[in-house]
Amino acid sequence: MKIKINNDLFDIASRVKEIDPRYEIYFETETQKFTLWADGKRQLTFPFENLDERAVLYARKTRVENAEEIIREIDSCNEKHENERVGRVLDKIEDEYSRRLRLARV
Repeated sequence: MKIKINNDLFDIASRVKEIDPRYEIYFETETQKFTLWADGKRQLTFPFENLDERAVLYARKTRVENAEEIIREIDSCNEKHENERVGRVLDKIEDEYSRRLRLARV
């Protein structure tokens, strides 16, 4: 069951409407999550347990207009993790190479 949020402690529902007047926030009892809808279609599920300022920032950040920036952030994060992984593999190879060199000298 969906419960429409019209009024809330921090006026999140009205602040989200300032981003886009079509936006409506619902609390879904089955999943215990807050969701954002526009024109009868789910736009997103908030990854937060409570409805607070983070929801406004999240709604603003995840708009279609910001897709390129989000993709850049994802790519940057993936590149960082890949570099870290490659670094760990190279460290292991170097350690193994050094170990074999020491054994060869004995």
